[in-house]
Amino acid sequence: MGYGAILPRCIRVFRSLYPSIPVVMAAGGTKARQKVEPDCQENVDSLREVLRKDAKTGEQIKDVPDKALRRFLRAHLTVPEAHKVYVKCEKWRQKYGVENIKPEDPAIQSELATGKGIILEERDKMGRPIILVTVHLHDTKNRDMDVLTKFTVYMLETLSNMSDQGEIDNICVLFDMKDFSLRNMDYQFVKTLIMLLQRYFPERLGVCLIVNAPTLFSGCWLIIRPWLDERTRKKVAFVYSEEELSEYIGVDALPRTLF
Repeated sequence: MGYGAILPRCIRVFRSLYPSIPVVMAAGGTKARQKVEPDCQENVDSLREVLRKDAKTGEQIKDVPDKALRRFLRAHLTVPEAHKVYVKCEKWRQKYGVENIKPEDPAIQSELATGKGIILEERDKMGRPIILVTVHLHDTKNRDMDVLTKFTVYMLETLSNMSDQGEIDNICVLFDMKDFSLRNMDYQFVKTLIMLLQRYFPERLGVCLIVNAPTLFSGCWLIIRPWLDERTRKKVAFVYSEEELSEYIGVDALPRTLF
């Protein structure tokens, strides 16, 4: 059997296995595979159409911008998987009451009062909103996990709404590790934060800056690092000087307590 007869069969098999990757004509009349990004407009349109036909999401999908769908596609690569996760995410948001969490909520007020998590007035050099987490203000033995989770959801939702106002719809998380001790190391919360970002705020994290990390934290990082997927690990940067940090955030935007 000649090449000309085998090639069409190979193309049909490839299309059946990888329907989201088109096969196009290359120069000279031969067939070639063209790699496309998972968040290409074709996939965005396909995801929107699937969600429009879904009884769970059909009503509100018309108000969802393309860039929101692109985040789900970048995180989950295929239209079917992005559809499944999007539906689960919307179900969780309604059940948890994300849009009903207000700053005057006692749980939010109690966490805001600690000062361990604040949103800075300025944005980073990419235009992303910044949350500064002062780690030594967190005491693992003196916290309510439900309250802390609610506060984290509130802050992520607030930051997400802020990021939607700019061209880049993700956020900058800045952990200040100065004066860190093991009483501040809350593995349960770290797992919860990772879960929230991956399941319910996909691709919202633009960069995670870990500043002033002491040697003591290196052992903690060895435990945490495997919990992150490769895409997220690439967004984490350890920063040890104001000069390094200024590559991400303007000096005027930084609290003077950092260095």
